[in-house]
Amino acid sequence: MTRYVNGFFFTPVALGRVAAMRFLAGLFVWIEWWAYKPFIIQHRFLPEDLYQPLFIGRLLPIPAPNYWIVTGTLVVMLAAALPVMFGYRPRLFGWILFIAYFEWMLIYNSYGKVDHASFGFMALLLVLCMMPAARWGDREHVSERVGWGFNLVQIAVVCTYFLSTWSKFRYGGFDWANSGVFTWAIIRRGTVFSEWLLDFPQLLTAAQWGMIAFELLTPLVLFVYPWKRLQYSIIAFFYVFHVGIFAALTISFLPHLFAMACFLPLERIDPKDLVRRARARRQGREADPQPRDRDEPDPELTAAG
Repeated sequence: MTRYVNGFFFTPVALGRVAAMRFLAGLFVWIEWWAYKPFIIQHRFLPEDLYQPLFIGRLLPIPAPNYWIVTGTLVVMLAAALPVMFGYRPRLFGWILFIAYFEWMLIYNSYGKVDHASFGFMALLLVLCMMPAARWGDREHVSERVGWGFNLVQIAVVCTYFLSTWSKFRYGGFDWANSGVFTWAIIRRGTVFSEWLLDFPQLLTAAQWGMIAFELLTPLVLFVYPWKRLQYSIIAFFYVFHVGIFAALTISFLPHLFAMACFLPLERIDPKDLVRRARARRQGREADPQPRDRDEPDPELTAAG
């Protein structure tokens, strides 16, 4: 048992995955402010009376957001994301990015609505601050410390699902699963892919129970780590599940999906190698002679008489 637990927490992971996850983390930060949650920047115009900080915001001496705090946080966050993406001083700029994104999430979640989709992503940013320098495609150098860090992110990803059910039971009890929450969600933000379900309320109730079962079973993805193909299949199902949720309700867990990529063997990706191969194929096609039509006579045979 001890060997199994140690194998999970300290499985060596190639450093190439660190470089890939740093790039994805910085990329998402730029996507979030521009496309995913562009409204956060509008908080700079809100009066301070509407600010209701989370517990951590009340615990730490963090001032209420104003125009300059919100704008400055965004500028620092975006500026730090670029060097993190490309591996320049990743620890220094990683800490700057984590602190700025922490404040960005505090601003976002302190006005009455608290999201849990960014929990795994914040864990990822924190872990990346403490990981060594890495380069894309590096599968030769492996580290137990990297494996430990990514396993913590994986646990945070799973807790996002599992604790969601605990929250449902805490505030709604078992009545949540028998309520009309999916009906309300489809009426509010349904699409052509889900509106037809309004004619089948019993199916929606079954889907709510299915949602609870799915969230309670998600920890299984951690216990099957020795069987990588099975684990990757489960992660693929998670991605397909979120694609379905987005198609049905336009609800996107984009930061969660970026964090979940730490399960995948991204160290196998080397952009420079991909570019070299693409150039080699293109040069090979340019060097090859044009194919001759079958009906066209061979010039050598014609010259030979």
